[in-house]
Amino acid sequence: MKQRSRILTAAAFAILACVGGQEAARADSIFALNLLGERVDVGDARVAALGGFVQTVDDSLGVLQYNPAALAWMKRFSFGAAGYFTSDVNKSEDLDQRNNGTTFTHLLFAFPVYHQRITAGVGFRGRYDPDGEFIVPGVTAAGDPYNDHYERRGGLFAVPIQVAFDAGNYAKIGVFYSLERGKIEETWLTEFEGTNADASSDRERVFRGHCLGAGFVSRPTPSLSIGLTYESQINYDVDVTETFTSSSADTNSTETAKMPARMTVSASYRLSRDMTLFAGGSLCDFRNFEGIGFPDDRLAQEEIGSLGVEYRLGDSRVPVRGSFTYEQLPYMMPTGENIKRIGFAVGTGRIMRGGRGKMDVALQFANTGSVNTNNYSDRSVRFYLSITGSEDWKRKRDRRE
Repeated sequence: MKQRSRILTAAAFAILACVGGQEAARADSIFALNLLGERVDVGDARVAALGGFVQTVDDSLGVLQYNPAALAWMKRFSFGAAGYFTSDVNKSEDLDQRNNGTTFTHLLFAFPVYHQRITAGVGFRGRYDPDGEFIVPGVTAAGDPYNDHYERRGGLFAVPIQVAFDAGNYAKIGVFYSLERGKIEETWLTEFEGTNADASSDRERVFRGHCLGAGFVSRPTPSLSIGLTYESQINYDVDVTETFTSSSADTNSTETAKMPARMTVSASYRLSRDMTLFAGGSLCDFRNFEGIGFPDDRLAQEEIGSLGVEYRLGDSRVPVRGSFTYEQLPYMMPTGENIKRIGFAVGTGRIMRGGRGKMDVALQFANTGSVNTNNYSDRSVRFYLSITGSEDWKRKRDRRE
């Protein structure tokens, strides 16, 4: 999981209010502030280069896409794996730091199950990355210095089971059911210099839930493809275990968390044999979010839009891709400002082994917030890598026989 140092979480707001009296301005994501982690990007490197979360891409090897209907293009046993490396520079009135990390995001296997009309798939997808840490110094009334140290580890993930039906160019339909699982461990430690009077507490949260979703892709003309994806609300049951310096205070409880439903639309249009345009949008109303520790009046609707282009260099199998993405994030600053994220991405890829395998790479530059507007910004550089392939196992078995 990627490492991110976070000076504010929901707990940090309370600590800073008590220690410094200065209103905090850090714009952690809604996921991080509710101790569910930050959302892991959806899609492979090709999707990232074309705009990220909101894309539906016609691709016979595109097993790592968000829309389950994309599996209808799989006519052989297919597989894919993806991840990214990220480097973030965080700036605010109190912070100027760089954090690096690596995240494994996807693994999926797909295979035709009925006359190449029905394709099934099963895999792994990262959902939320909770890694974070902050340290806040303070001084007691007696003049003793101390540090409040918070650390969060673990992650949430999904195991999607997908089925897609190919009804021709006019309709490719997919559905999925995913098991939602994960564990997040948190540690609070008050450290006093030169003494053994430190106090600590630990909390472990085990998440269990499920999600339903469906997707649709249609190609009404040879040049135009449109897609629609729906992901249902996710209800988590959370088993919580808390331990303290004094074991007599240990507790066990059951809590709940709720992620709202998401709707995504996308389209692609082939301008020429070598150039294709992509556009998409996504809506998720986080005012319906239910979690732990985030002020309800600071939730907002998440809005995402992107434009991308892919150009193939003549007869070469090496494409050039680029995109622009705009996001209104699902939370506001303490003073009420909406938070914007702007991203630019470029990428390319290489088809291998007669078209039965490929490797894609992408580089994304993104900026969240503004030091001048809300005293906070996060500038990230992410390098994406994905590998996909397919094989006709039946034909290979026939040759062996």
